[in-house]
Amino acid sequence: MVFTAGQVPRDAQRNVVGDNIVEQTEATFRNLEAVLGEFDASLEDIVKATVHLRDLSDVPGFNEVYARFFPGVKPVRTVVGSDLNGVLVEIDVIAATGVTE
Repeated sequence: MVFTAGQVPRDAQRNVVGDNIVEQTEATFRNLEAVLGEFDASLEDIVKATVHLRDLSDVPGFNEVYARFFPGVKPVRTVVGSDLNGVLVEIDVIAATGVTE
């Protein structure tokens, strides 16, 4: 099992990546891919996601990106509104590696 801390759309220099929910969600998923890769895991291994959105009216834009990153069976998720530190989205996940179907 891999449990990540909340990932946000910031680059290595801590600059916010993206100006809208779609761009920031894409950047956050790229950060999650990198973190999971450190543990020989991938987005395909995610079984649970907790999503924090600064504005819940951004759910449709978030869903657009979520569907692209998870075209098949999607991990269960919780979406909540949160006061985020200068970003629109933060995501933490639980991934299960080595599980066969």
